[in-house]
Parts: sequence; structure tokens; C-alpha cells
Amino acid sequence: MKKFVCIIFLVLLLFIGSSYIYTHFDELKAYWSNEDWKLIEVLETVSLNNYYAMDGNSSNLIVVGNNYLHGYSPNGKENFDISVSLKNAVTSTAGDYCIVGEKDASRVYMINSNAKIWELDVQGTIFDVYVNKNGYAAIVYKQVGYKSLIKVIKPDGEELFTTYLASTYAIDVEISNDNKILAIAEIDAEGINVKSIIELIDMSDLERKNSKKITLEEDTLLTNIEYNSKNKLIIQTDKNILMLDAEELKVFVEEFDDKTKIVSIESPDNPIVIRKSENGLFDTSYILKIYDYKNSEIVFKEYQINEAPSIVTAQNDNIAMLLEKELIIVNSNGKLVKKSDISGNIKSIIIFNNGDALAVIHRDKVEFMKI
Repeated sequence: MKKFVCIIFLVLLLFIGSSYIYTHFDELKAYWSNEDWKLIEVLETVSLNNYYAMDGNSSNLIVVGNNYLHGYSPNGKENFDISVSLKNAVTSTAGDYCIVGEKDASRVYMINSNAKIWELDVQGTIFDVYVNKNGYAAIVYKQVGYKSLIKVIKPDGEELFTTYLASTYAIDVEISNDNKILAIAEIDAEGINVKSIIELIDMSDLERKNSKKITLEEDTLLTNIEYNSKNKLIIQTDKNILMLDAEELKVFVEEFDDKTKIVSIESPDNPIVIRKSENGLFDTSYILKIYDYKNSEIVFKEYQINEAPSIVTAQNDNIAMLLEKELIIVNSNGKLVKKSDISGNIKSIIIFNNGDALAVIHRDKVEFMKI
């Protein structure tokens, strides 16, 4: 009896399914042929005014405005509203942390999930801030008598140590994923030629006896550093992308040329390079190369686009690119994931929520989209 009921049920399902397909055949055909399943879904639009900066962590899009911090979920719901004293801002996010500093002033705030967990004032003017996924923070600031100072703060808001740079400028800082190393990208501009230096400081050695400095090749300009998920330091310069592996510098991406248009290590596991490709007099395209380091070998995937994007951002496995009239999402395997026709004056794009959510920021609003 049970087998008979199951057979009748399956026959009914097949009949209903066949009827639906027959009735909606043209719609289904268009859906798949036009790849409508790849269209980005807009979940919510939120109006905004008087904001200085935006950033995204694993749970919120953080909006820094005139004396406020707002946190929005991936579907545009406001999760928190915190009153602060800010007139300009620099931010950094990792994991569920977000640090906000008042640029050219002294105040710093740390957000974890939906709450402010500490704030402090530094004795100087803030240049930049940084936080790692475990909540260890670094504040880069200026003070009379020094080119740069870096104050390292533990997750509970207690100062761990301060590093003073008398002859070099700190242009970027990173803290390793295991909280053991402070990496500083430094520029020495006192000599005839500018020198680029990576300084590595053992955070358990407050006397800095184990501090190491690595000087890059002459006439190489440091622009950015990032630790990847394997705890290797990825280094972007004006010439190429390097990787510091067990204190040995390796070339990750070969030297750039005049066809190199965009370079990013924002997603350090997969640095990207966009190059112009001229196939003929009237046939120009661009190639997105997505690099990876697997089994001690550098590999890459490619994706072709018809024009150079005006905005590129990346997080985890997803890369968002804004073309003239279209927003596309490509994954680290070089496959198109999502796309959307788009219009208006777009200021920036932020991927957050561990790479699953997208915020498209206009002058007076933000659109929340699901990847």
C-alpha cells in the first residue's frame, strides 16, 4: 500500500512539474538563456547624509558620519547607532572588528559586532589605523620629533607598546594572524634615493632585540602590505607584488608594464592585476588575472572584460568590478558569479559579511545587495 501511495505521489509531482514547464516554457527559457539567475538582488536602499567613511566587517556595514557610527546588517537593517566625536575618519576592519580613527586628530574608537568596546586619545595626530581579525590594533600617528609612531593596542584596549620612527615614514602596518609580528612598511626619504623597508617586530619582545629590517631593491616604492590566511606577508610595490615567506622575499606577480592598469592585494590570498590586451587596431579588451599560491607554486585564473573598471574591490573569494553600465562579481576561479545593470553616480563599493554581501554607495544613499 505504501509503495502504491508513493508511486501515485511521484506521478502527481511529474504531472504538476510538466504542466508548469509547459505553461511557463518561454519564461524559463529566457531566465536561463539571459542568465537571470546571475542577477544581483537589491535587498534594501538606505538614505544617508553627512558621512565621512564606510567600511564592512563580518556582520555590519559601518557608516562613519558627523558624530555618529551606524551599523547596518547585510539586508539593510540598522543594528547600532553610537554617538561619537568625529569630524573626519580613517577605518580598518577584520573579522568582526572595526577601528575608527579621527584623521589629523587624536580620538580612536573600536567596534566589535554591534558595540563600542573601547576608545582612547593619542598624544599626536592620527594618520591611519589598523586591526587584525583577533582585535589587535595599531595606530599610526605623528608627533613632534618623529616621522611616525605606531601604538599597538590589545583587544581589551590596553596599550602593548609604542614604536618610534625617527628617520622613516610608516605608510602601512599589519599584525600577523597569530598576533606575534608587527609588520611596518617604511619609506626613508632622507638620502638621495628613496628607500623602501619592511620592518618586522616581535610583539613579545618589547625591547625590540628581535626587530628585523628588509630593504627592497633600489628605486622600488612600497604602496601596501597585507597578511594572507597562511600568515605570509604580501607586499605591493610600484613595480610588482612580492611575498615574504620565512623571511625570504619571493616574486608573487612579475614586474608591471605600461599595459598594467589596476593592481590590488585587498584580498591577499588572491592578488589581482588588470592588464590591457590589444588584439587589433579596433579590438581592445582587458584581462583580469587572479593569482594564488598553491603547493609552493604560483598559479592564476583569467577573466576577460571589454573595458577597464572604474572601481574594483575584493574580499575572500569575490571580486566586484564596476564597468560603465554594469556591476559584475567574479570569483577567485575566474567565473562570473553575479551581475547587474547599474546607473547613477557611484562613489564606492564595499564587499562585507565574509564576502557574501555588497554595498553600493551613492552620494546620498547605499544599496544593499546579496551576492
